[in-house]
Amino acid sequence: MLMALKKNQKGLTLIELLAVLVIVGIIAAIAIPAIGGTIKNSKERADNASIQLITEAAQRYLVDSETTAPLTGPQTITVTTLVSGGYLNANPTLNNITVGNITATKNATTGVWGIEVATTAK
Repeated sequence: MLMALKKNQKGLTLIELLAVLVIVGIIAAIAIPAIGGTIKNSKERADNASIQLITEAAQRYLVDSETTAPLTGPQTITVTTLVSGGYLNANPTLNNITVGNITATKNATTGVWGIEVATTAK
């Protein structure tokens, strides 16, 4: 009778359980670094997009400022100026960098503004 009961028992042996854990561990060891790299890249792309947004807001600010009076020489703009002027809704929050002053220089021949955003790593 005991032999009949042992034949009908179902379950996992310790070896089978360990094999499954080893396989899950290998998959996790491969996947975690890949996910970490993806998160880092997405933060860098988000920061670059924010810098581009700040640059475009500075261009709009300069165009509007020139309609009231011609601007000469390099112009220094801050993010606070862009926010208070309505060119940005709020001060952008960046992940890995901090935005400093924005320097705009007008090309004498073409009349086109070149804008440089000063950034520092956090």
